[in-house]
Amino acid sequence: MPLTPGSTDAALREATATPQYAMLHGNLKVGRIIHICYIACGTANDVLLKWMIEAMGSHWYNLLVNNTVYGLSNPWEIDRWSYDDEMHIKYTLAGVAQTLYVEVVEYEVVEYTKALTSGQQFLKVLPNGQARMAEYG
Repeated sequence: MPLTPGSTDAALREATATPQYAMLHGNLKVGRIIHICYIACGTANDVLLKWMIEAMGSHWYNLLVNNTVYGLSNPWEIDRWSYDDEMHIKYTLAGVAQTLYVEVVEYEVVEYTKALTSGQQFLKVLPNGQARMAEYG
């Protein structure tokens, strides 16, 4: 997907961009959870990627990435989960072109209404986009 040059903290989500960006964030109202697996850059132009408000790659440093760092042959493993449109990627890009290649897995989910039994495992998606297996009881 091509990124808009000269953008600061532009959100890759349906509400602020175009409908195809809906695949980059979840929406529990329609039963969709998204797992963003990998991202690769198409050009040598630097881009800053954020998950919600925090820079990806480091809490202390704004890591700029490009196709030399994370190209198609060596994509960046993002491993972020999204269950609503607030859990999305933002980018900052100077007045140059950049194309992101994103590998996502879309899950269709329904509310689980039965009581969990002790020892039953489930996937817990945390508000920061990380996920872990949890055990009930």
